[in-house]
Amino acid sequence: MKYLFYIIFPLLIFAQDPSFHEPWKLEGADERIEKYRKTNTILNFNFPTDIKKKNGKLKIKLINHDFKFGVGFTQLRKMRGNMFDLYLERFKEAFNYATVGMYWGLTDERSSRKQIDKYYDDIIKWSIKNNVRLKGHPLMWHEGMPDWVRYSKDLDELEVAMKTHMRRLIETYPEINDWDVYNEPVGPFKPHIPYSAIQDWINYKGGIYPAMVEIYQFVNSVNPDKNYSNNHYHAKDPEYFKINEYYVQKNLNFSSIGMQAHMQSNDNVMTESQVWDQIEDYAVLGKNIQFTEITVTSSKRFNNWKDHQEFLAKRDESLRNGKEMDLPSLPEYEDFQASYLKDFYTLVFSHPSVSSITFWNLTDKNAWRGHAGGLLYKDLSPKKSFLTLKKLIKETWTTEISEKINISDSFEFRGFYGDYEGEMLVDKKIYKFSFSVDKETDGPIDLVLK
Repeated sequence: MKYLFYIIFPLLIFAQDPSFHEPWKLEGADERIEKYRKTNTILNFNFPTDIKKKNGKLKIKLINHDFKFGVGFTQLRKMRGNMFDLYLERFKEAFNYATVGMYWGLTDERSSRKQIDKYYDDIIKWSIKNNVRLKGHPLMWHEGMPDWVRYSKDLDELEVAMKTHMRRLIETYPEINDWDVYNEPVGPFKPHIPYSAIQDWINYKGGIYPAMVEIYQFVNSVNPDKNYSNNHYHAKDPEYFKINEYYVQKNLNFSSIGMQAHMQSNDNVMTESQVWDQIEDYAVLGKNIQFTEITVTSSKRFNNWKDHQEFLAKRDESLRNGKEMDLPSLPEYEDFQASYLKDFYTLVFSHPSVSSITFWNLTDKNAWRGHAGGLLYKDLSPKKSFLTLKKLIKETWTTEISEKINISDSFEFRGFYGDYEGEMLVDKKIYKFSFSVDKETDGPIDLVLK
């Protein structure tokens, strides 16, 4: 019995170690990825009539997933010079989707916006050049607003200002197709939320539900063709499911249900079954599911929200005194971050209802709440987690083909949904081409080569 104790006791300690990630089972995940993220595609090649040779060497490569692998750009606007450029280069190594913070406090109509407007314009130009899709976050929220909004006394004037603000964002940035509409809609009256006149406006409209209906109807009157998302920090909250169900019943035009998951304390680290069950619970509503804000830290986590709050209070005091108070990245938690994210992304990517995953902080520099919540260190060098995700997205989940074919025949292949580049070598001449495959693609793709 003494020997049995010595065998079991270390295992118990190891299992309780919060820096250890026990690999998930991921039963059926690879099969689901094969089934839901890939398709059979037929290519027909149309060459100039003077081509005499019948054999060619074909190369095809996926260059951009249809699935949105994202990062929050809330840190980027604080980057300067070489750090700004390096951040974007690191982003491109793995990701194709970015959430741009457009909080009312930043985009205030009554303030000088020259610098922030230039930032948005630069990001949009860069995203178009690099085939990166953007989400604007958010059109409306009960936090992050200028004081003239927060302390507004005339609710009719406030409503005009709210709608003017939302219209201006949608119309000023037509290149942005995805928008979080009202951020955290069931949260305005939670105990931790500071007062704002938007809370008064919600009550003035008869409560959260009628207020949200009016906002969604308004943004759809401005432009019904955008991808409008509902987003909340706690998808386990029954009220969040109810309001999404209500939106569906009211036939509101919105495309996606957003779920945040900031795992900064041990009790918020989601298990495999919790992630899967949460997706399944919401999938019945028939909307795309987006994981909109993911944080998995490589700093030591807190046990619970109470412990976390004590740290945040101390950190706020330190910041007021002009001192930083960031948590360091630790090797054992870097291992956890990398192995956990490999399983999390694999499971989520395998579910057909999910359309995007956005990791909230790309780097530890200016990371939210002072955690080492980035995939990069503060100097923007990669952590294990960044390399892990890069390998998954760019190597494991990719399609690359090199074959000799008869150019008169159709070519069929099975590959991931997304954008492709290719080339055909025939009689010492290279013909380049590109094409896209998505779930709406129907029938063969005809390529005219010149």
